[in-house]
Amino acid sequence: MALLEPAAGAVEAPRLPVLPDAGALNSAHGRMAAADAMALAVRELFPGRIALVSSFGAESAVLLHLLAMVDRTVPVVFLDTGRLFAETLQYRTRLTELLGLTDVRTIRPDPERVLAKDPHRALWMTNPDLCCHIRKTEPLRRAIEGFDAWFTGRKRFQNAVRANLPLFEAEGPRIKVNPLADWSSADLAAYAERHGLPAHPLMAEGYPSIGCVPCTSRVRPGEDGRAGRWRGLDKTECGIHVALGIDGGGAEPRPRGSDTSSEASMPLWKDGKFLEDSWTAVADDAPLPEGRAAVSLKRWRAERDELAARNTPLALLIPPGSDWRDVVPDLARFPVIVLPIEKYGDGRAYSIARLLRERDGYKGELRVTGPYIIDQVPLMRRCGIDAFETNDPILVAAFERGVWPEVKEYLQPAIEGGAEVPAGTRPWQRRRRAAAP
Repeated sequence: MALLEPAAGAVEAPRLPVLPDAGALNSAHGRMAAADAMALAVRELFPGRIALVSSFGAESAVLLHLLAMVDRTVPVVFLDTGRLFAETLQYRTRLTELLGLTDVRTIRPDPERVLAKDPHRALWMTNPDLCCHIRKTEPLRRAIEGFDAWFTGRKRFQNAVRANLPLFEAEGPRIKVNPLADWSSADLAAYAERHGLPAHPLMAEGYPSIGCVPCTSRVRPGEDGRAGRWRGLDKTECGIHVALGIDGGGAEPRPRGSDTSSEASMPLWKDGKFLEDSWTAVADDAPLPEGRAAVSLKRWRAERDELAARNTPLALLIPPGSDWRDVVPDLARFPVIVLPIEKYGDGRAYSIARLLRERDGYKGELRVTGPYIIDQVPLMRRCGIDAFETNDPILVAAFERGVWPEVKEYLQPAIEGGAEVPAGTRPWQRRRRAAAP
């Protein structure tokens, strides 16, 4: 699969030998209106050598509309990280067609790089900076190599890092143009209403800033508009515009809360305390380490005899939606089974845990990893999960203090007339019922 998909007929433009100076551009044009600045950049400063980078997120329609008014053929670069909301992909298609944009390029992360660094799709929790680096920063660097400048949709009001954002900004060999730098949230809303621009569908559901699914949450009334991005982490930028411990030589950011390698795991809560995790998650095509390793269901099936002959124990990773019935006879071989949760509200890990405990008789450790919140932990325990990976500060504090909210309703297992449906009937279907007192 191509990492960069240019529109048919798109031709890379030649580079200018000398680029304008950002300071001089700001002195001459720094107070220019957004539409005029975009026209200047497209037609005079960087003709044929500028692109617009868009997330097709909550505020993207305004900048894309301004560009369409200037030149619909200017390349638009869209980063598909592989973890975006389906609504974002649909919104991209809708805006592209509505505005008549003719060169929207979808770029994706290097699949081999993702497989090597994030084999189980949990890197966003163990090392969010590295996750952004391989899914956003690296693909974008490749995508803009043929350009001398690019438009961004950043605004000064968004966070403290952007408070002094200029119209023109130097970044290595390129110029970034920020046409909306001095726009307010009210300005954006007024422009969108005036031109009849459709809102991102998730905005109505409480998402004023939208990124990848695992790292985006709803914003509560009174919170900053970007409070739902990387909630609970000391992180406000993905790394495209602000370096996150990454240099030009390819150094990678270290995981938060770790003094060791970038492959360290999240803190593990088990038996009433946080423990050092001795298991290493291994990609399907990576060699197994000397010590304890966690392998996927797919790899166990493909290499069962070879893996079963090992002298060191293995853990098994069962992802959501999997059917593991063919490996039930092997379950006793695995002292640990890991159940990843891919996004908030995904209850499949609970079902898997309950089935493993009550139907299949699994007696080992059931461990959960992924994006979950404090209210879910009592239900996880009730379904047989007894070990928890997390670096969420709210969850860490709750585990340490042993203080949990009273959960009055469960998504599953089902409750009938105040009593739980017996095992073997239908305890794993998704139904919202009042829990037994």
